This record gives sequence, structure tokens and C-alpha cells, in this order.
Amino acid sequence: MMKNLDQVYSRLFRSRFLIPFCFVFVILLSAASIALIMRRSFDGLEQSTVFSVGADIFCIAVCAALCLSCLLSRNKGSSHTRTFVTLLTANALALFLDVASWVLQGKAAYRAVYLNVNVLFFMDGAIMYYLFWRYLIIALNMKTMTMRVADHSLRILLVPALLICMANYVYPVYFKVSATGNYQRAEYWYISQVYLGIVLLVSLAGMIFSKAPAKNKLTAASFIAVPLLNNVITRNAFGVTTQYAAVLVSLVLIYGVVFIFHERTSASADTEQRLAADIQSEMLPEAVPFLSERGDFELFASLIPAKETGGDFYDYFMTDSNHLAMVTADVSDKGVPAALFMMSSKNMIKSFVTAGYGPGQALEAVNDQICANNSHELFASVWLGVLDLGSGALTWANAGHQTPVLMNPNGSFKMIDKRHGFVVGGFPGMKYTENRLWMQPGSKLFLYTDGVLGAENRKGAKYGRERFSDVLNQNTDKTPSELVEAVREDVGKFNKGSWQSDDLAMLCIHYKGQGGKERI
Repeated sequence: MMKNLDQVYSRLFRSRFLIPFCFVFVILLSAASIALIMRRSFDGLEQSTVFSVGADIFCIAVCAALCLSCLLSRNKGSSHTRTFVTLLTANALALFLDVASWVLQGKAAYRAVYLNVNVLFFMDGAIMYYLFWRYLIIALNMKTMTMRVADHSLRILLVPALLICMANYVYPVYFKVSATGNYQRAEYWYISQVYLGIVLLVSLAGMIFSKAPAKNKLTAASFIAVPLLNNVITRNAFGVTTQYAAVLVSLVLIYGVVFIFHERTSASADTEQRLAADIQSEMLPEAVPFLSERGDFELFASLIPAKETGGDFYDYFMTDSNHLAMVTADVSDKGVPAALFMMSSKNMIKSFVTAGYGPGQALEAVNDQICANNSHELFASVWLGVLDLGSGALTWANAGHQTPVLMNPNGSFKMIDKRHGFVVGGFPGMKYTENRLWMQPGSKLFLYTDGVLGAENRKGAKYGRERFSDVLNQNTDKTPSELVEAVREDVGKFNKGSWQSDDLAMLCIHYKGQGGKERI
């Protein structure tokens, strides 16, 4: 049963219609509240009751305004925003049920409806406090194993809490509605507060041990403090039920401090990502056929950046009139730090290769320079090769990078499984073995980063080597640009509807020269 509830919960919060639905629902609650009061009118109601009902309707309108703000937010798809909106909606429903209870109070003809309203009122309270707990987990980043156990426990306890609420249909556990339609607390009313108390105690413990900023924790604590203060103030005022209006006050505080701060942080992160993307794109060669006027090779490369821009890059350049250098690399981090690390690594590689260093020597020199000043402890996997366009000799070294794929003329693409060295930037003094093969005229070499093989679909399955090889071997007659596009399209089909978590960098060369002394 819990597994099914988890699935329902997960699907609900992933739906792109959740926030629009909540906004429309709260608007309807507001309209329904006004319609109920217009039908009932305020005649015969105590002044304190009129105050409570008026406060409820005003607060429902505030909930609608906050839902609209979340709907227009740049982060409307985040779990942070979704949970906050469901919390707002649960509070608006509680306010509406409070209005309905006052309208139906003392009307014997509507006793059955009144009973339903009060059962829903208690159920909604339990759900709302659990949603507050869920909001805390996300807003205060409480993702430890202890918090996961606590969340699972609270979700299990929510089931009996709701069942006891429903038991009031057959036995007055929390309340009873007399034959004249009047509400009274029942003998075991205090039990209705047990689940709420457990949630609040667990929430307080989570706030205390959370490493979130103090202002975020204090603001979240208002969800507990403000309603308690309201109960103290109104405990002797019969007819004043402003509990959920007080809850809304704390939600407004949360929105104003935690939520707005989250919005600003996200905006800053977006700016950083744009800057990282600009650095990354400006440092790469143009995605056009390289030296297309030459007849001895054809080369094309492409990078499809992920949403969280990383440091994947490719490079190609002539070291002299007869030697072509090719690089693909993947930096360990994301954002601006990765982009800057990519930029410096790329420049160092090119500097050493053009100075006459072989691929292995160049990677050793780059590794030592990075390790000498690497306060952020970043590293990169790198494949570096130099092709002699006259003989077809390809010399390369691999620093923990993906295995390249080679197709000999009239053959199929096969992985070049050679021993890899350690990543660049890991430890100083690393040595990198140089490998050599002779490309035949008509051979094609395909290089890529791990964003290709590691692409995931909605079910969490990896794209993998097998599907990658199948696509290449179905397009052996294609040009380098067509091959890169074929792989890009197939990865897109595979992970359609899923978030691209890593960059996709690819480089393909078709060697047409007169070399080819040896096959592999």
C-alpha cells in the first residue's frame, strides 16, 4: 500500500499541471466561500464569527495570489515550488472548510453535509502538516539518511491519522454533530493533535540539525510558532477560529524570506550558467567542416551543452602542414569553475602539442601544471591524438577518457580498447602511454565524451555502448557531420522527455590520405 502511495505522490509532484490546477482550485474555493456567505448572509451571526469568516475569505484570496506568483515563477517546475503550492492549497481548503462549517452550523437539514465538512477539515489538517514537513526537507536541504527515515515514518503514520478522521463518520472520536446541526468536541478530541504534534517535533529536530542559513530556519519555525501564539491569544474567545489564517501568516513569511531568497539564488545561478555556456562556446572551434579545401581528410565536431553547463570540450588544430591534433575532454565539475578549468586545460594542451610534445608527454606536462595549482581539486578525462596526414599514423594517449571508435574501409566501427591512464589533475607525476595505429584511406574515427553513453531515459536506463555502436554501423557511409547528427538524433530519441544531465561532445574524422601501413 505504501509503495502505491509513494508512486501516486511521485507522479502528482512531477505533473506539469500541478501548479495551474492548484491555482484554479484555490480560485474556485474563494468564489465558493463568497457564494456561501451571500446565501447565508451575516444575519444572526456573532461578531466574532463574522470576523473569523471574513478573515478566512481574505486569506483564501491571499493563497490565490501566492499561487499565481508561483505559477509565474521562473522555478515553477522545481520541487521546492510545487511543494509550497500544495501547502498553500491545503491551507486554502482548510480556510474554506472553516467558512462552510460556520455557514452550516445549527442547520439540522444539512447535518450530513456538516459532518463531511468537519471530517475533511481534520483530514486536511493532517495532510497540510505533512506537506509542511516535505517543504522543510527541500527548503532546508534536509537530505540525510535520518531525515529519509523520518519522512518514511511520517508518511506511514499519516495513513492511520486519516483513517481515524474518517472513523468520525461512525463514532464521535474527535467531534459530534447533534441532531440540531451543532458542532461539539468529543471526548477524544485531543487525539487529533497527536499526529500534528509528532510532525512538529520531528520538524523542529530537523531545523535544529539542518545546515541551512539561520534566517531560513527561523522563518520556517514560524509555521509552528505563529499558530501556537494564535491559539494562546484566542483560547478564551468563543467563535474565533483563526488557526489557519495564522498558518497563512507563517506561509507568507516563508514565501517572503525563504522562497524569494531561493528565487534570487536561482536567478544568480542562471546568470552563472549563461556565463559558463558563453565561455564554453567561445573557446570551441566553430562547428563547421575543418579545412574543407584539403582533400586528405574531412572533420566535424559538435557540442550539445546540458542545462547545467559542464566543461566538456573538443579541439582540433594543425601542428604543422602535415600533422592534425584532435582532443576531446570532460571536466569533473559544472558551471563557471568547470568552464574556466576547461579553458586553461585546452590552452595548455595546445601549447605543449604545438611546441613538439607527443600526446603522452603533453598530457604529463599539463597534468603537472594543473596539480601544482588546483585549489578547487578539479580534474578532466582527456583523449589526445596526433594524425600524420601523409602516412596515416595516429599517435594518441588517453587520460581516463572514453574509448574512441574506429572504422576501417569497408568494415564496421569497433572500440579501440587500449590501456587508459589516470585523469589529468588527479596526482602529479603521472605517466601516459602513447599508442599508435595506421589509419587506412577511407577510415573514420569517432571521439565522444561520457554524456553520450551515459545519457538516461525516463526509466533510468543508460544509452550504452551497444546502441551507440549500432547507430554508427547503420551509418558507415555517412560523412562526419552526418554521423555526428545521427548519434545526436538517436540520443535525443532515447532520452526524450528526460533531463539531459551532461554535455554531449562528439568529433568525427574521415581520413582520405595515402597512408595505411598497418591495420588493427
